Amino acid sequence: MPLYVYACATCEIEIELLRSAASADLFPVECPLCHGLCQREVSLPHMHRPDQAATARLVQATAHARATPHAPDCACCGGRK
Repeated sequence: MPLYVYACATCEIEIELLRSAASADLFPVECPLCHGLCQREVSLPHMHRPDQAATARLVQATAHARATPHAPDCACCGGRK
């Protein structure tokens, strides 16, 4: 579900809600402070990119596992399966 941001102009706060696209504007969002109606803000989508260092470690570990014939509990893997 997308994360939508709603703003209260009176209190100058933002509220983030997970809602389906169909209900983004269907139900009004009430400000928890003044109980007025909030307006949906236009926001950019968030793209999560994996950490490059973590990706490099995963590639290295996978290459090591493929190149080295060993048991699942060997010393080089620290007992990991």
